[in-house]
Amino acid sequence: MIPVMTYRKGTLPSFQRTPEMQILVLVLILAHLPSTCLLPGTLVDSVSCTQGLGCRLLVGDGLCTQGDAVPMPEQDPVLELIKIKTRTTLRCRQEHDCIPCIQVMLHLGLLGAKQDGRSVKAGVQSGRHHIEFPRTHIWLSAQTYPSFRCVLVEVSFPRSHNSSLGSLQFDCFPVALSGELHITAFTSPSYESVPVLKHTHYGPNCNWRNARDTIRLCQVPRLAVFTGAEEAVLQVWDFPVQQRFCLLLYLNQTRGPKELDRPKRLTGPENVSIPLSAVFPCLCLQIWPDAEDPPRTDLCPFARDTEALARAWAESHLQLRVSDGALSLSLSAPCDLPGELVPCWRTGLLACYPLHTRLRLALTPNELQEFPGLRPHPNLCVQVRSNGSTHLQSCLQEDFPESQQQLLLWETDGPGGNLSFRVLEEGSWVPIAQASSTRNRILREALQNDMKSGACVQVWGSEDGETDVLWACPREKYCRTYWGLAWMVALLGVFSILLVLVLKKETLKGWLRTLKEDYSSGGTLQGRPVLILYSPDDGSFERLVGILAAALAQLQVSVSLELWRRVELGALGPMQWLHAQKHQVLEGGGAVVLLFSPGAVAGCAEWLGWEKKGTPPPAHPDSTFLASLNCVMPDFLAGKARDNYMVACFEELLPATEIPGLFHSVPVYQLPSQLFSFLLALAGPRVAHEQRSSLQRQAVWIGKSLERAVEECQLKKPSWQRALLPPSQLGDVWVKGTSSCPCTES
Repeated sequence: MIPVMTYRKGTLPSFQRTPEMQILVLVLILAHLPSTCLLPGTLVDSVSCTQGLGCRLLVGDGLCTQGDAVPMPEQDPVLELIKIKTRTTLRCRQEHDCIPCIQVMLHLGLLGAKQDGRSVKAGVQSGRHHIEFPRTHIWLSAQTYPSFRCVLVEVSFPRSHNSSLGSLQFDCFPVALSGELHITAFTSPSYESVPVLKHTHYGPNCNWRNARDTIRLCQVPRLAVFTGAEEAVLQVWDFPVQQRFCLLLYLNQTRGPKELDRPKRLTGPENVSIPLSAVFPCLCLQIWPDAEDPPRTDLCPFARDTEALARAWAESHLQLRVSDGALSLSLSAPCDLPGELVPCWRTGLLACYPLHTRLRLALTPNELQEFPGLRPHPNLCVQVRSNGSTHLQSCLQEDFPESQQQLLLWETDGPGGNLSFRVLEEGSWVPIAQASSTRNRILREALQNDMKSGACVQVWGSEDGETDVLWACPREKYCRTYWGLAWMVALLGVFSILLVLVLKKETLKGWLRTLKEDYSSGGTLQGRPVLILYSPDDGSFERLVGILAAALAQLQVSVSLELWRRVELGALGPMQWLHAQKHQVLEGGGAVVLLFSPGAVAGCAEWLGWEKKGTPPPAHPDSTFLASLNCVMPDFLAGKARDNYMVACFEELLPATEIPGLFHSVPVYQLPSQLFSFLLALAGPRVAHEQRSSLQRQAVWIGKSLERAVEECQLKKPSWQRALLPPSQLGDVWVKGTSSCPCTES
């Protein structure tokens, strides 16, 4: 039986210990003693006070009601409740088995003490029943649905001249996770001048800093998410011992969570697969213990995933509807996407420009929205923009014929009631007098007449009292006409060309003759394959070789040059690439050109020196020319080079006399002085007279280009000189005798 204590008028102010009260307290203690003894794990409440005050817990679980307030006593001081504070703490049975508990702190004061102390002194002399430390009882009640609990605390305090005595602390009232606890504190008996304190405390949830490690219901497995190419994997690990949980996947939307599947029961560590098509920023996971009314833990791991956001935009659809002359729209999206709706004016198949700065709507997915004052028009579209990017666009008419293009005019009320017009051009509003798409002398009255007559259609009108109006007018009526001027310019140009041709008749004949000869010369060398081998002494010499090769290519020669094919050469390797190019050139009836330079002469000397010693030459990794010698030298040593090889050099860089004598078995050409002979040799013996003349002219302009490049080479210091490598480091491509060359043609 729960004891009930009610104090009404006539109750002793200091709650003196009468025999009846002692019996009542004893009954309360005996009533709660059996439950305490039968539950060894039950935690005991405690109360404490600051120094100078005495506190004792009389009733730990009772039912209390506040009686009627009584007047203040004339002589004895009264304990006052000044302020109440609460904070969340833990009450633990074991290390990891705790419940949240509310600690209550009361700040106490004293009423009825005179400042001069005469009242207190008189009270002491007038009656012996005044004790040195009066006692007062305080009830603390905690109410939460559906429970109610009261505790009774006895406080003894000294007779003091100060209004502030100290504080009282009670530990503690249990509270449910995320629950509310209504706490009330009042004295017994209740005096008219002593207020009743009330306070509401909100219990913690499982996100509280100490909850996951101490409160059993908040102990859930750890979750980790890994995203792959086709699916996302939810890893459930660190599973609490002897517990079972439920897992739910849902889309967190404003209108309410949308469950993707039934809750999944988990009994241990597990990997849960999620299709990548269902991974959006609002995809959340909820996990809770398999118990009655448990707390639930939510996790949204993809909230900041850019790929999930792009997937959500891709799954969204914007629909426009026309109903009763009004334009409405709705966006169906899997998540509440941030953004705004912007109406735009379409001027072409791709261009669409915003109408007005005030025509903006905050995006609300899955709800019907409408722009105030906006009327449907075939040129109208609506865009969905977010973070400066346009993600979606929908138009009233997807097919956009050119005949449907119209001007968009903005009418505003200027100073003095004068109307002003601006036209939309390239996304900007410009005054109609400065617009390039309209006649500069267009009259304002003509526009107003067209608007009144219905030739122009109102697209939008402001509804906030301002006179901003957007009009759509036919483009043909106001656009400039450029075709007449264009025809005049075209006819004038044709007449000028004919006049020049008549005056320059002989020049025209010569020009046509040159074209014919150039074509015939190109036909002479057309498709002739040529492989150019050289030593890259420095960058300027490589540019010189490139100019020569480019000139031959313009003459329709099929040129194979290491400088142009280095990616392919690096992939195959020097020896395989040279072997393939040489075989292709010789099979096509072409020629191999050895272009000598000081670096090439040094390379030949190095190669011949190793050949005389009977040991393989080292292959320099930065010189393809040394590798090419392994392919061509066997032909020269065997006397097979006469019909397939040509030797050339730039006379200002290397005299022909310095070329090794072995290579004089084939024709040697000094460039650019013997360039014409070089081109004739490439063309072959069957060259007509007109083709020879054309080749001679081609040799003149090619020679001038080569002369300028040779001058650059003379200003550069050659970088080919280096010490010979010792024979200890042997390459993988070498020649030992003429029969061992892998590039020798049989």
